[in-house]
Amino acid sequence: MILRRFVFLAVALFFGASTPQAKEVAENTRLYTQPDPSATGGITGRITSPAAPIELIVASSASEPENLFKGELDPANPGSFSFKGLPPGRYDLIVFYPGSFYEGATLSRDGDTLTPQDRESINATFQKSEPYFIEKVINRLEGQTGRGNEARLIGSYYRNKGSELMLTTHEGKFSREDGKRTVKLVILKEVGIGWQIVKTRNIYPFWAPIDAPPLVYHHAPDLAKIRVASEVKDIGDLKLN
Repeated sequence: MILRRFVFLAVALFFGASTPQAKEVAENTRLYTQPDPSATGGITGRITSPAAPIELIVASSASEPENLFKGELDPANPGSFSFKGLPPGRYDLIVFYPGSFYEGATLSRDGDTLTPQDRESINATFQKSEPYFIEKVINRLEGQTGRGNEARLIGSYYRNKGSELMLTTHEGKFSREDGKRTVKLVILKEVGIGWQIVKTRNIYPFWAPIDAPPLVYHHAPDLAKIRVASEVKDIGDLKLN
């Protein structure tokens, strides 16, 4: 019992020690796909603009978006990144900075034909989802109109209030005053009675002060459809703005 209380106290102190000036790194270490030890492909490069330090960079498989690989950063060479152990295919990069992010996600391979009515219906469905998050923003949306077709979006989720979190069913709850945030890929399908969410993929969950402004969003086509074969592909220096 003493040991369990000590573990609870240590975890509570850890969460309470986060500074309001800096976001935490993604807390779920199993969120990202592990590199394939048999794959010799990868991506390397350097983002020169913006010049701010990268918080997180991920590579999403264009054909299998549930596969999300976390890139390695070099503190001695700001803006540099690398991915190893990527199976052959095309990859889209998503980059997070303090207060902003850039994405090159492939949302539709057949062109966007969504009508204003589709977009209104999708937004209504999106806003009703996950009520834990008080504010939700569609950053970008593409898809094909018509029954049975698919749409995908990049969305930002914000909980601008504190939360009570359950550590275990035996130890009870503890509170944190900052707010949970995340960015997700959301996949929807037109099922005849409107658009329904069929799958979501967490990209970057983190905590931030509740009065922090929303993430500034940028679409960056240069980060899209990077072809990886059996070698590490050097994409050189990139200017995103």
